[in-house]
Amino acid sequence: MCCTVKNTVAQEVVARVPELADNKEYMQLLQQDVRLTHRADSLMNVMSGLRQDMRLLADKRNADSRESIGSLSEQLSEVETKMIALRQDKIKLIDRINAIEQEFVLSTVLKEASLPAQSTGSIFENPYFRESILAEDYDLLIKAHQKESEAKSLVVQYVANYNEIKSLYDKYVQASLESEAERLYASISEKIDENMVIEKRLARAWTEIFDQKTYVYSYFLEKEGRYDVLDLTENMTSEARQQHSMLAENCVSEVLADYCLQKPVVINYEMCVARLLNLPHSIDSLANEARAVRQVEYRLPLLDIDRRSFVDYAPIEFRARTPYNSSNPVPECVVYEYGTIYRILLGTYKLPQATSIFRGAVPLYVEEGEDGRYSYYAGGLRTRSEAEAAVEIMKKKGFRNPRIVEWCDGRKTNLSEEGLVGDVSYRVVIKGGQLDDMAQDIIATMAAGCQVSKLTEDTFVVGMFDSKAVAQRLANALMKCDESLDIKVVELKGE
Repeated sequence: MCCTVKNTVAQEVVARVPELADNKEYMQLLQQDVRLTHRADSLMNVMSGLRQDMRLLADKRNADSRESIGSLSEQLSEVETKMIALRQDKIKLIDRINAIEQEFVLSTVLKEASLPAQSTGSIFENPYFRESILAEDYDLLIKAHQKESEAKSLVVQYVANYNEIKSLYDKYVQASLESEAERLYASISEKIDENMVIEKRLARAWTEIFDQKTYVYSYFLEKEGRYDVLDLTENMTSEARQQHSMLAENCVSEVLADYCLQKPVVINYEMCVARLLNLPHSIDSLANEARAVRQVEYRLPLLDIDRRSFVDYAPIEFRARTPYNSSNPVPECVVYEYGTIYRILLGTYKLPQATSIFRGAVPLYVEEGEDGRYSYYAGGLRTRSEAEAAVEIMKKKGFRNPRIVEWCDGRKTNLSEEGLVGDVSYRVVIKGGQLDDMAQDIIATMAAGCQVSKLTEDTFVVGMFDSKAVAQRLANALMKCDESLDIKVVELKGE
């Protein structure tokens, strides 16, 4: 069976540079690269499965599940160590593959340089290159090149954020307390939002860089009559597209993949141009840049980050004798930061009550209000229909006025009296500028269905939001998008 797999892999390998198809070392390296890729995919699937198992166990929240999560966490650490070692092997392999390709391109295709050698200087400072292209194209090329450092910085930050998200998520799954889990989830959400903004900024910058550079370099090479080089670079571009299409569904960021797959293509263009201009210093610098790009891990697996609910639901039961007494008092009503739960309000009193008046209903909970009064609740129900059915039962048991109270993400609403108190909602107010395409894209992604209103020439309102946290996340993301904007979350209370 193993031999069959290897033979299949060997048959699938195609030389990225067709002229190197007879190079035995080159083809063996390509076959080895495919095998390493398959191994990496397998390890990523194992890690994904371990995280999913940890997530399912975390929902049980008991001693056995915590012990099992600890064991799975150790396994996850071992697999990640193997993945790191495999990535290092793959980087060395790709370095050798690219070295063979670049050596072929520079020494075989471009046998002779067109100009005398220059020990210093770059493509962009070379008078012959500058005079060979239109002034307008040169200006746009320089503008695009100046964005390279921004693109590189964004890539580094995205990968760093991803690794932090992954580390936080592993801790999040293992958290046994809601307060700890919510703190970790808030940090995860912040990094996810930050990476969303980074993606949009990188997409904008890299699209301009790639389009402008490949256009100008192709123009220059065509003008020099180097159709052989254009054919090679087009083959490399097609290879990058094929790799991207294979990764699209399993890669956390298509934008990051685009950069890491297309950047070497741009560098190959530049190395060819530098060779024609006889700029050995530029060629060495570009080779180092290509090596740095290949070390960026862009095949990052998707993380299934579902928000955990710590809500404990409990149906209402009636016992002949109440279980509550001085040694087992009625517990305080738990307010969950995330999730929805319905309880039945039995009554509100100036003083704590003897539990015998509640006719053996369990479970009971007590809540001391800001006014010093004590509210007693029964049950913890999952849906409103369950709560409505419970109210009818409570009435039959002799409770005069049982009422449904809902807690949704920590927000309390007395549904039996919801018309007496105005609802609270939130808006995001943006002042001091216009909403560019990136800001509008962020709003469409994070606030789908919310209306965007223009109040004045430089003031916009997004909303309404039921959750302040959701509104604040949008505000934070927009501030990262454009720090010059004055952005605030405003609370509105209904009449």
